Amino acid sequence: MEHYVRVILDKSQEPSILDESIFPSQSLLETAEGNPVIEIPLDRELTNEEADGYADRLSAMMFESGYDDFDIEISGGSE
Repeated sequence: MEHYVRVILDKSQEPSILDESIFPSQSLLETAEGNPVIEIPLDRELTNEEADGYADRLSAMMFESGYDDFDIEISGGSE
């Protein structure tokens, strides 16, 4: 997978699959430090503007789902 979004959770948070109607393909992984990770593949590299908008919408969805301590990584990011 070349392009992706990763949501890295705090170790104390139990990961769960996000809404499959919005994110039909996703994986649950773990960092080397043991933090749960939700990985969502992307079809293409996002521009910086697209990545910012995606991260804002995903953050809002994560907060609504009860998550309060997470980081979002988006691969690439071109002008």
